[in-house]
Amino acid sequence: MLRQAPGIPWRSIRGMGNILRHEYHRIADDVIWNVAAHDLPALKKALLALRASIGGPQ
Repeated sequence: MLRQAPGIPWRSIRGMGNILRHEYHRIADDVIWNVAAHDLPALKKALLALRASIGGPQ
């Protein structure tokens, strides 16, 4: 799947996941808000397009 969507920043997503799981106590609230408000909508759009391209459920 990584090769089917090279425009999705997979490495950054993994990195953020690791931080949220293991270093959450060091993250500023505004950083989380910025990701939720600005990055997640674009990621959702990209993932929905990927799912559509591989014939996943709508």
